[in-house]
Amino acid sequence: MNRISVSLVCGLGLLIFNNLHAQNPTPPINQDINLRSTQAAAFGVQDQRLIDMMMPFVKGVGRANSLDNLREQSVKPFMMPVREIEQVGTEMSYTLAACLEFYFNQDNNYKINLSPDFITLNLLGQNRALQFKDAFQFLSQNGTVDSAILPYGSQKLTNAVYNASKFRITNYLHVFTPLTKSLQKIFELRKALVRGNPVIVEFNADPSLLQANGKDIWVPTGAPSQVYPMAVVSFNEDKRMIELMSPWGSDWGRAGYIWISYEHFGQLAQNGFVVLPVGQ
Repeated sequence: MNRISVSLVCGLGLLIFNNLHAQNPTPPINQDINLRSTQAAAFGVQDQRLIDMMMPFVKGVGRANSLDNLREQSVKPFMMPVREIEQVGTEMSYTLAACLEFYFNQDNNYKINLSPDFITLNLLGQNRALQFKDAFQFLSQNGTVDSAILPYGSQKLTNAVYNASKFRITNYLHVFTPLTKSLQKIFELRKALVRGNPVIVEFNADPSLLQANGKDIWVPTGAPSQVYPMAVVSFNEDKRMIELMSPWGSDWGRAGYIWISYEHFGQLAQNGFVVLPVGQ
């Protein structure tokens, strides 16, 4: 293991051992940051100290052995099956719905699928470009609905959605940006996954990404030309790879998932986000 890898593992190890076994899943409050500042945090948290405080530990997702957590972690078994975008859908709305329902399905025997089309139809109906900041703001104010209320592929909103229960977020954590160094992106990604959180990413790739049907591993073949919203669900330190979940159905990759090296992910990932659902 090279010097940089040792440094990353040791740093992450200290974080996990200091926090993971605490009876209270909320990390200790620093002297200069109190609980009130956390609750009053601006929408879209970028301050790393606040991110560390507000990032949830998802019960039942992490491994019992912290050393195993440092080597590999996956939220994939807790995600609903990969869905394929319908006519009016977008990669962003499908990725957001998949990550949001992950939290609401924890500890529930009855699993729900949340509607990505509710997000898409509302945002496009306001004639706004579907950007993450718009989608996060919408999810905090309006949330989305169960897909039983607005089925996949719906091309217009129905009256039923207005009286339906809404699934909202309270905030989101902007865990890395395009200016974040590649190794730091991997570090922040692993930290989120160790705590049991899928990470939403803007992934800048060449067209071969869309043609990865049946592949276990994706390697870029050209210059990146388009940003794709996807979810990161796993990392493996021994293989030095992370696993992406697509919104393109089970025929893409291996049943909708694909692995990519740390090196390529660090180069191509632009932004990383973790959502904070209501009640979590």
